[in-house]
Amino acid sequence: MMTFKQLEAIYWVARLGGFSQAAQKLYTTQSALSKRIQDLEALFDTPLFDRTLRTARLTEKGEEMYALSKRLLAEREA
Repeated sequence: MMTFKQLEAIYWVARLGGFSQAAQKLYTTQSALSKRIQDLEALFDTPLFDRTLRTARLTEKGEEMYALSKRLLAEREA
């Protein structure tokens, strides 16, 4: 099952461009944030970030998850 913590993780990593920046924003460690992303990737059996580069770049499925997370987080706030 997908959690809001996982959605926040993908949203902020994509928005801020890196795992360490997102971890600071969410007041957690980079390893905890990476674990949330890995769990989400395992749930959907697909990578959400291109890890061949030093920056956090979304894959095609990652872009879809980012859009979904943006919408669901906005609905939660409303």
